[in-house]
Amino acid sequence: MQHTWKMNQTEAAAMNRQLVLHLLRNHGPLSRRQLAERTGLRSSSLTYITRDLIGRGVVRTQGKLDKPGAGKKQVLLEVDPHLGWVLGVGIEGDSASLVLLDCKGQVIDRDRMALREPFTLLPQLLKTRLDNWVARRGTPPGQLLAVGLGMTGVIDPVCGVVLRSTRFNLQNWKLGEALAEAFGVDVRIDNDSNFAAFAEAKEGNAQDESNFLYLLINSDEKGTEYAVQGLGSSMFINGDVYRGACFGAGEIDTILERDHYGCVSAEQLLVMSSPEGDFSQDLYQLADRISATLVPIVDLLDPSAIIIGGNLSLTNQAMIQNIEEQLNARIVPVPNRHVSIRPSLFMDHGVPMGAAIAALDMALLPSETGAMANQAMGVTS
Repeated sequence: MQHTWKMNQTEAAAMNRQLVLHLLRNHGPLSRRQLAERTGLRSSSLTYITRDLIGRGVVRTQGKLDKPGAGKKQVLLEVDPHLGWVLGVGIEGDSASLVLLDCKGQVIDRDRMALREPFTLLPQLLKTRLDNWVARRGTPPGQLLAVGLGMTGVIDPVCGVVLRSTRFNLQNWKLGEALAEAFGVDVRIDNDSNFAAFAEAKEGNAQDESNFLYLLINSDEKGTEYAVQGLGSSMFINGDVYRGACFGAGEIDTILERDHYGCVSAEQLLVMSSPEGDFSQDLYQLADRISATLVPIVDLLDPSAIIIGGNLSLTNQAMIQNIEEQLNARIVPVPNRHVSIRPSLFMDHGVPMGAAIAALDMALLPSETGAMANQAMGVTS
């Protein structure tokens, strides 16, 4: 019983620090009073957290709150912009998408690079690409703090191991260790859709949801058409990624027939990626298939929302509404249940964004709570 209590305290400490850092990154500078109002934390707890963050050089004071009226002026706090930056990577077939974030979570730059065989060359290829970027653009303020990478396959994020990736013909590859050796910093790796879902939960279109499903759908060129493929899904249950007993949760390829979603033309891709595009009859079949895929998953997990992301860039409002209507008409009727369908905020760069955000959270957390975050999203040193 005592052990369980200590674990709960550690979890609470990690969550409180993450909450404070998130507010300072996205809404800072803020005073301690403003942080208390937004977090609901007691003054003593907040003072302890902010003193620790200041002591470790993560947070600094930045002037005082200019507020009319009597009383002592409130000191403003912000994440030190000179602390450093992180790299997030998303592997997409024969290419990789890269995002560089500063320590406030702002995008420094985005990049894309082609991959070469064998895939085991990936760590050194990424390091060379980053070195070339720095040579062209100059070194961002501070130092490289951490690296995050998401790819398709069954990933053990705790040990940093690719257990199995059919797409890249890999098994039991210690990718986290190889990346840490190449870059000399802490590394997080995870399944691509898990990182994309993490980005939506932290800073995207699922910030208000504790139970949601993320569906990753990509399109690959196939002659004069584009094959639409469901590459995976991720589940957030009670505010956390659900991974399963062997890290295999969300691998839905086995329940989909080959070319399940079919092919679309370049013109149809443009329509789907246009919020106000004309949702014509020839796209109804694709919407129907996406809805049919979601029905058994919704009935099993009962999420409140579904986020659709990937390079398909499905933002067409009429098509999304059609999928939502079909889904809610097909699922088991439960009083007051309505599952909303939303496009990803990040779409084709959700994976590297999630990887970078997770790496940044890991880098800024104090060591005593870092282990809890590492276990949640995976880290290799």
